[in-house]
Amino acid sequence: MATRVGIIVLSGTLDKVMPAFIIGTTAAAMGMEVGMFFSFYGLNAIHKEKHKNLKVSPIGNPAMPMPIPVPQILTVMPGMMDFATSMMKSMMEKHKVPSLPDLIRQAKELEIKLYPCQTAMTLFGYTTDDLIEGVEKPAGAATFLSFVNAGDKSIVLNF
Repeated sequence: MATRVGIIVLSGTLDKVMPAFIIGTTAAAMGMEVGMFFSFYGLNAIHKEKHKNLKVSPIGNPAMPMPIPVPQILTVMPGMMDFATSMMKSMMEKHKVPSLPDLIRQAKELEIKLYPCQTAMTLFGYTTDDLIEGVEKPAGAATFLSFVNAGDKSIVLNF
């Protein structure tokens, strides 16, 4: 039995979802079994429509590179989130970092189990028809933890 990696995706921002998928696909490519559990706003990462429009929030993110120095207080101004998202996507394209749809496709090809959280689905009124193709049936925390715990070694990461 292989090492199992459990990745909990709670955030629905692009700068949190991307690393979750990058680590997940890398672990799967290294032969580890990977399960990703999408709860609360992280559920939007596997929503048919919403995953296409995830944003980067510059608010409270002083490490975010800006083309010119911007005082943190200005990051709350209208349009800054769209600007930050556009800037991040441009940098990703320039440096040939795969897009989120590419990473989702890779995750499915690598047989990563994508678990939508049943509680979050109920909370937000989502149905399985709202989710991308290829996800597991909605699951609770016990199902996800049972997956992770079934490995010889287990690693759990939270984004």
